Amino acid sequence: MTTVAEQLVSQLSERLSGIKVVYTDLDGTMLGRNGSFLHDRDGKATLQPAEALLAARAALVDVVPASGRALRGLQTDARLLGLATVIAEMGAQISYDFGRDVVQNFGETPKPGMPAAIMEEVGAVKLLLERFAGLLEHHTPWSGWRECTHLFRGKVDPEEADSTLAGNGFGWLTLHDNGRLHGEYMGIPKGAARAYHLIPRGVSKGLAVAIDREHAISLTGEDEDRAADVMRWPRWSVGDGHREHRAQRGIERRELVTARSEPLAYRSVRADPPAHARRPSLAKCAHPPRK
Repeated sequence: MTTVAEQLVSQLSERLSGIKVVYTDLDGTMLGRNGSFLHDRDGKATLQPAEALLAARAALVDVVPASGRALRGLQTDARLLGLATVIAEMGAQISYDFGRDVVQNFGETPKPGMPAAIMEEVGAVKLLLERFAGLLEHHTPWSGWRECTHLFRGKVDPEEADSTLAGNGFGWLTLHDNGRLHGEYMGIPKGAARAYHLIPRGVSKGLAVAIDREHAISLTGEDEDRAADVMRWPRWSVGDGHREHRAQRGIERRELVTARSEPLAYRSVRADPPAHARRPSLAKCAHPPRK
């Protein structure tokens, strides 16, 4: 009798012919209730995610989580699943070979240093928390360990937040709505609060995908990864956003689509370099090619 895993291998081998990489969001897509890999959205135990991951590996398809999570925690989670490459902090960091090599994109960050620290140093974080007092707070404990973005929770208008930032000299920043939260926070009814990332402009998961690979399928619940074709993984459906899976094919490796007048370029850095060495330069990045 053919097992479920064998059926998945057959399906993926046929549908992913010529595809080297699958990029996937985590919460509400690859993970179920409470961020569990072994439970579905309703909290029921399931082995389908593991079976699908093994089927992808058998089909020689790499799986790359693309998340807003901090790199340190995401690397640990990915190692448990045998995933060598991750995209962290909304695309600001791409980690290869289980963290041995990291490519970073700080977008329009105006000076050298880690963006999260600069946002606090110049007063942008304080500005938002004071402007939206009672409506916005750090999304603890998940807001810790961050180097490139700040993670908040609450219920605010991102356009109003961006206008506030721009009006105070912080136009290089934008507040990104990363979807609905399931808990009750700050007196906001359960399921009504949202997660927000304060990120430099020029940083996104879509740009990170464009940097990373030439043949890709992108699975996400966010608008930035729109494309024409649709491909569904077994079991997984997008929890927030528009509940659609959008595919990208034929992306030229490290060719970025950007509003800047000149193309961005990146360099690869070893893990844990000094802070001054971690800002992207205009040199071509060199990272391990996808096998």
